[in-house]
Amino acid sequence: MFKKLLTVGALATILIGGIGTASAYGTRYNCQGVPILDQTPGDGLEMWVVHSTRIFANSFSKFDRKWYFQGNVLECELNGQAYYAAYYKGQWI
Repeated sequence: MFKKLLTVGALATILIGGIGTASAYGTRYNCQGVPILDQTPGDGLEMWVVHSTRIFANSFSKFDRKWYFQGNVLECELNGQAYYAAYYKGQWI
């Protein structure tokens, strides 16, 4: 039972918590010539999420907003390493 609980917890972390864990908030990436800041929505309802894999959640809640994936994914680079940035629009919750 405990092993099953750990497996479910790890899966939840990957699917929910792993949406932008590639870097610290506010890290600047070069994404196909576009400078992108990771997970910095400010007061707005638009945000980019950067991750080391091309797997992103369809929606998630963060910063008192519900975020929805918009389908745009850019290839990025930081210090010679490849990343991916996904575009999200949000609604206040």
